[in-house]
Amino acid sequence: MRPTARLRLTLLYAGLIALSGTAVAALIIMLSFLPARDVDPAQKAGITTVVKKEPPKPSQKEQEYVEHAEVAKAQARAELRKRLIGGAAIGVGVLTLLSGGLGWHVAGRVLRPVHTVSGTARRLSEQNLHERIPVSGPNDEMRELAETFNAMLARLQRSFEAQSRFAANASHELRGPLTTQRALVEVAAGGPSASEDLRELASSLVPVLARQERVVDGLLALAWSEHGMSTTEAVRLDTLVQTSLDRLRPDGLTVSAGLTATPVLGDPVLLDLLVDNVIRNAIRHNVPNGQLWLTTADRALVVVNTGRQVSADRLTELVEPFRRGTRDRVGEGAGLGLAIVTAVAAAHHATVSLTPREGGGIRVMVEFPPLAELPG
Repeated sequence: MRPTARLRLTLLYAGLIALSGTAVAALIIMLSFLPARDVDPAQKAGITTVVKKEPPKPSQKEQEYVEHAEVAKAQARAELRKRLIGGAAIGVGVLTLLSGGLGWHVAGRVLRPVHTVSGTARRLSEQNLHERIPVSGPNDEMRELAETFNAMLARLQRSFEAQSRFAANASHELRGPLTTQRALVEVAAGGPSASEDLRELASSLVPVLARQERVVDGLLALAWSEHGMSTTEAVRLDTLVQTSLDRLRPDGLTVSAGLTATPVLGDPVLLDLLVDNVIRNAIRHNVPNGQLWLTTADRALVVVNTGRQVSADRLTELVEPFRRGTRDRVGEGAGLGLAIVTAVAAAHHATVSLTPREGGGIRVMVEFPPLAELPG
């Protein structure tokens, strides 16, 4: 049993009762050991007597009677102390057990709002930030805790809604002008009256605009993946891998695919984005006539490619945005592929591990947790 706050409070209540009960019982027992003073009834009544002559000497029989009475009195006191100690021990034990049970019940009632807060926090995601903790009872610290948590949920909800609106607006405002610019350049360069200089300028601008589109799409995808999953359903990793291969068509590479049925739970759009970026990255950073190995099994996707030798230190930087194998922010790619993969994996509570391949290249493994380990 883990030392919960309820258990600690219960032990504290029971310990205090046991300590106070033991102290009272010990005081009573100590007082019982004090010698008794025999008081003459006349002195107790406040009457002063004057003895004028010596009392008569008691007889032998009376002396024996007094001695027997003293012995019986001592035995009675010893028996009384014995019963007093036993009764005190039993009473303190029973009182401790009762106080422990009562303390457990009281601690549960006192900590019930805390359990409500923690349970709500475990259930929360970006889809149910509208939930609030019921606030009732006296205006005490527990009510203040619930109100503070509800205020925090309201701020989080506004933040996520603002992020969603920004991503949607950015998708429209950025993609539209870039697509229009690219179309205008292609139309102008393809016209019958276009000069050779215009055609050469257009051929230089088209890849620049295409890269800008990829950067914008990658940034939006990264923002959406870090935002979380919008839908959750069973998805086949092997199907996504085959679809991505058909879409990318890695010409000039020898592809070895060992695909077995690998269902996972997650957002199909984000998972398709993850698989596509892993494979696209393995193709883009390969060597001419290189090789590509893809495997799906046991809730894991493994992609291995041939390529340049990459150090282990450099691998830790590749999951950052705008990082590529040997340089930063250069070349055809936007440098967002593995950053997007990491963000999508984190949204699905999966792990991404990168290891250098002997002879050059990278081994990327994305491992998803069992369904029983997923939160909620």
